[in-house]
Amino acid sequence: MVKRLPLTRLLSVFGAERSRIEATIQSRMKTAEAADVLQDTWLKLAQRGAEGAIDDPAAFVRSVARNTALDYLRKDRRRRSIDAEIRELLFDTEDELSPERILIGREAADMLAAAIDALPDQTRRVFLMNRFEGKTHREIAAELRISDSSVYYHIRRALEHLSGMRHHLPD
Repeated sequence: MVKRLPLTRLLSVFGAERSRIEATIQSRMKTAEAADVLQDTWLKLAQRGAEGAIDDPAAFVRSVARNTALDYLRKDRRRRSIDAEIRELLFDTEDELSPERILIGREAADMLAAAIDALPDQTRRVFLMNRFEGKTHREIAAELRISDSSVYYHIRRALEHLSGMRHHLPD
């Protein structure tokens, strides 16, 4: 029979390892992001518990924290890449502001507004909350009572739709 590690023991190990984990995470990211990763690690441990035998609970907790941090960094890298693409799409800094450029910009803005309006209701709502109201994925998920992965899905869906219309924008 496999002996299970009690959840309280696993979480107490997390508490004991917290400062070490936090220092490691903060060396790779901002303090606020590190706090989010620590919280997500705690939640993963609390939700998952210890299924099966764990020989070294401290190493297990550090491994969960490391994987959570890597997931966070990957998502952040993807998001920054998409944001850079959208900025490049919307803001052409090489041209002077001439009446012609202003008109072209207004036409592009109208096309983008129409594309956003064409999104499914939930996708549009999530996208606007994130990009125009500045809400985080977690805040949106809590407000709309959906999962973080659903928020990510809707934002990605909106960005793919907007990215796909790039070649239709006026030069």
